[in-house]
Amino acid sequence: MGNALDARSAREALIVEALRGVDTVLAAADAVGERLTASSQRLETAAAGLAAAGTVYSAEVAQLTEATKRALADYIERRASAATTQALAEHRKAMKEAATLAFAEQLAPAVRDIARQIKLHGNLVRTRLAPVLTALALGVALGIGSAVLWMR
Repeated sequence: MGNALDARSAREALIVEALRGVDTVLAAADAVGERLTASSQRLETAAAGLAAAGTVYSAEVAQLTEATKRALADYIERRASAATTQALAEHRKAMKEAATLAFAEQLAPAVRDIARQIKLHGNLVRTRLAPVLTALALGVALGIGSAVLWMR
C-alpha cells in the first residue's frame, strides 16, 4: 500500500478539501444571511409602502364615498323638487277645475237667474217709466215754451 507519508498527505488533503467545502458552505450561509437581511429590509419597506398606500387608498375611497353621497343627495333633492313642483301644479289645476265645476253647477244658475230678473225689472221699469218720462219731457217743453213767450 502506500507509505505513511502518502496517507498523511492524503488525509491532510482530504481535511483541506473538507475545510474548503465547510468554508464554501459557511460563506454561502453568510451570503444567504446577508441576502435574507436585505430581503427582510425590502419586505419591511414594501410593507410600510403598502400600509401608506392603503391609508391613501382608504382616504380616497372615503372621499369618493362622500362625493357620491353628496351627488346622490343632490340628485334626490332635484328629483324631489321636480316631483313636488309637478304635484303642486297638478294640485292647482285640480283645484281650479273643481272651482270651475262648482261654479258651473251651483253658482252659474243663480247668476243666470239674477241676470234674468235684472233684465225683467229693467223691462218693467222702461215700460212703466216711458209714459211718465214722455209726460215729463212734454211738460218741460211746454214750460220752456211758456217762459219764452212770457219773456217777450
